Amino acid sequence: MNKGDVTIIVPISILPSHPELDFLDETVRSIRYHFEENEIIFQIDGLRKERENRKEDYDEFKNRLLWKCLHDWKNTLPIIFNEHSHQTTMMKNTIKEVKTPLMLYVESDTPLTIDQPIDWEECLDMIEYKKANTIRFHFEAFIPSEHKHLILEKDGNFLQTVQWSQRPHLSLTEYYRNVVLPYCNDKDFIEDRFHGKVQDDGWEAHKLWIYHPEGSIKRSYHLDGRAGTRKFTQDDEVWGLTE
Repeated sequence: MNKGDVTIIVPISILPSHPELDFLDETVRSIRYHFEENEIIFQIDGLRKERENRKEDYDEFKNRLLWKCLHDWKNTLPIIFNEHSHQTTMMKNTIKEVKTPLMLYVESDTPLTIDQPIDWEECLDMIEYKKANTIRFHFEAFIPSEHKHLILEKDGNFLQTVQWSQRPHLSLTEYYRNVVLPYCNDKDFIEDRFHGKVQDDGWEAHKLWIYHPEGSIKRSYHLDGRAGTRKFTQDDEVWGLTE
């Protein structure tokens, strides 16, 4: 495998900063720092009914994004969902567009670091030789103490974990298609459903690693696109929660 075998997936939903593209611009720049030519698929979600008051801002954001895809960003595929679909349904409906054996999942406000190196060839070898299905790039410089019960053995620059997260991660497309997505509910966060399965099944079933070189392990960061506003889940309608 080589870096050309990776398609980048970027899910997008309405943010308080829209119609501005600042967060997405920074994330795309970070992706292009590591992957200059690879295809980027933008999954552009529809609005939840609680967010209909943001339609004008979101429509303008989408116009600006499409302009960038046509005139600035190269090798991008924007896929627009007219109805709210969330991470799971967007991924289920676009996985067929991923033609490469690997995918790099990067949420729109979680750029990769550009000041710390990532040995992509080493990561690719881990997956090619069937030692890994997924490798995550941590957003803190160390493993927090409250997560250490989810950490297993270290092997070179990689750390076994049963902690699934949607922070940037490199994964086998086939694994996503055949294992991750069939277990996920529609219109939900992927991690909200799948994190429990990884812990229940055990490490051998999923071969999940954190990229863990010596020193700081921070290889991604969070721009907090929600700006402190709450996380919407599929349970909101059941409980009658609104914005």
